[in-house]
Amino acid sequence: MPSPSLRNALLAALLIPAALAPAFVPAHAAKPSKSKAAKAAKAVAPKNTLKPEQVAELYARISLRQDAEATAQLNDYLKPLYANGETPITLTDAAAMDAQYDGFADAMLEDMPKVDKKKAKPAVAAAIKRVNLLASGAECRSLSSREYANEYVKNGRIAEVAMECTVPALNARLQEVLASKGAPAKLKTKKLLEGVAEFDRALGQAGSRTIPAKLTLYAPAKGQPWSTGAADDIVETVHNGMYAAAAE
Repeated sequence: MPSPSLRNALLAALLIPAALAPAFVPAHAAKPSKSKAAKAAKAVAPKNTLKPEQVAELYARISLRQDAEATAQLNDYLKPLYANGETPITLTDAAAMDAQYDGFADAMLEDMPKVDKKKAKPAVAAAIKRVNLLASGAECRSLSSREYANEYVKNGRIAEVAMECTVPALNARLQEVLASKGAPAKLKTKKLLEGVAEFDRALGQAGSRTIPAKLTLYAPAKGQPWSTGAADDIVETVHNGMYAAAAE
């Protein structure tokens, strides 16, 4: 299950320009240091068979669309960093994601006392889910990378990967469309459902735009696997970019 912080990020994406929760849970730290796993990786000294650009694209495929093939490839690549045989990345199952959508719908409806929650919740949850599914179709590719020493980790390396993503192009978030129908405290069920239907039509008519993106990777030493605990940065960039608010 995603952490509470990631759940909050998904809700924030609906309310303000922020991130949607990624569809996986990274089990590794963003900055490998003097852990047993890092020491084991150094001792084994595996050959780094993927370039930072390739690793970044795998992370993007996993975080955006729960890509099983990319997950298997990246987990195999990251094995040297896990001395006890842990699985670095696990995907979130569909039922767990649906439960999240329901929870976020509940949160959005809390400030709408005049709305019939039983009628409105399925529509709101479905709209939230469709936004996530639409975002999962984003295509991200690496353009270049810059590698340098990690001053906080002895022998550690950092790679900053510049990317670009082709994302759906939308003009307004769900909450912005609903706000056009009236203040939350006064909004009634009929108007809310009209707003959700309007938003749903906009999703179906979405065009596309290309936006810049970036991902920072870490390695315990030269030649060691690249990894990150911040693959959700790509998800944040995609969701902000969908509303023309891409990260600089």
